[in-house]
Amino acid sequence: MAGTSPSGNSTTTTTSRISNQSDGGCGSGGDAIDPRRSNARKRRHLSQSQAQSIQVSRLTTTTKPSMNQLTEPDLDIVEFEYDLRYLPESLLLEILVRLPVKSLFRFKCVCKHWLSLVAHHTFSRSYISRRLDSSSLSFRIFYRYIYVSEFPEILARLRPDVYVAHNFSVLFLSTFEEQQQADQFKILAWSNGLILCCLLGPLIYYVCDPVTRQWVTLPRGRHNAPNRHPIFFGEGLVSRINEENVLTSFKAVRVEWLSVESNFLNLETYSSETGEWVDYRLFCPKPIRLLKRGGGPIHFNGILHWFVYEHGMVAFDPYKDTKRCRLIQFPEDRDVDNEYKYDGLYRLCDECQGTLRYFEVAPEPSEYFCFSMWILRDYEKGEWSSEFRVTRSDLWTNDAKISSSLMHATFVPLSFHPFNLDVVYLRCVERSCIVSYNITSKRLDISCPRVGVVEDLSWRVVIPFVLPMWPTPVPVPSSKAVKHS
Repeated sequence: MAGTSPSGNSTTTTTSRISNQSDGGCGSGGDAIDPRRSNARKRRHLSQSQAQSIQVSRLTTTTKPSMNQLTEPDLDIVEFEYDLRYLPESLLLEILVRLPVKSLFRFKCVCKHWLSLVAHHTFSRSYISRRLDSSSLSFRIFYRYIYVSEFPEILARLRPDVYVAHNFSVLFLSTFEEQQQADQFKILAWSNGLILCCLLGPLIYYVCDPVTRQWVTLPRGRHNAPNRHPIFFGEGLVSRINEENVLTSFKAVRVEWLSVESNFLNLETYSSETGEWVDYRLFCPKPIRLLKRGGGPIHFNGILHWFVYEHGMVAFDPYKDTKRCRLIQFPEDRDVDNEYKYDGLYRLCDECQGTLRYFEVAPEPSEYFCFSMWILRDYEKGEWSSEFRVTRSDLWTNDAKISSSLMHATFVPLSFHPFNLDVVYLRCVERSCIVSYNITSKRLDISCPRVGVVEDLSWRVVIPFVLPMWPTPVPVPSSKAVKHS
């Protein structure tokens, strides 16, 4: 591993093993290899400054056994310490670009030269490009609710290594025992690696980067009307990055819940650029009523979308158009009756690889079509197109337990795979497991044998999160919000 020499130069230590051989050994030409002469020859091939940085820290001598008698203790160990200043920069870049994000940001502290390489915008572009072309992008599906005593404990549980798992699962960040004792936090939304969380009662919002572990506490919202006590929910997060992949700003948005239909959408927006909340009252062309159990808003192309009864979604752009909202209808040929009966439990609408998808599961085994999906082909016109409809007889699996109950199993949608357009994750209620459905092959596979103690696990209480490819400092105005690291 790399370290820093007392003089501030980057050094590393390499350990070599040289076997002692008898005079009649099998060395070149039958001559015995003298470790001291071998090391001297290596020194002569180096420049004077490099030679000074090589230190033989241990050179032991042993008896002269025959080659077939050599064992591990009979091996001489030679440790070389060399100056990384002489490592070709092209080779160093090839090494750094292959490191995990967490290790890379630690190695920025090795020396000023490494810091300048990693901080350069061309390196971040190369790093992100390499990760986009590989399978190293990590993601997990989090259970939204976390029970801890204070917010910094959440950052400890969101450390980057939790995203690396051989087997897929829903990640619960607190135990069942903690749910009975600690305060309740909730993961609300994420954008470009930033996470928006809140403490439920008293309501406090936090924005953090789980890799750099920087976080800010947002100031309290605006309540200008003394006689009104609005109920806010449906918090969303939108952020911006520049051409150098540096996160420049973010906006947190929350909407007011009304128990009756209204022609107005009331919301508040916090900007990291101003450090203040701003309230909006936007006119809707038709009366709307927000779906309170709709989870967080859908983030698509920098626009937030909340579920509403009758009309599908209401959309708001916190950066480009803060003076109006628009309605987007769901597919007309969807199962409207079950949507109302189960309050949208068996549908999944979200962004996946730059497309907005609507996935529907039939709650009753007797229904002809089991899975259906539509894609929003024209966002401006609100035009959906049907991608597929499959029956239970179309589905297949190699798992005996799923196969035996396939014709009467109940599935609840959880999430799309963020990088694989073919994969949708669902909870199998009868088997208490998570399965992946492959759209192309129509195959079901068990992804997680058990899903914990949560019986109502659905898209409402989970959130897919992608480990940021290039973490940057959390944007914060100079004096409005409190920043921690």
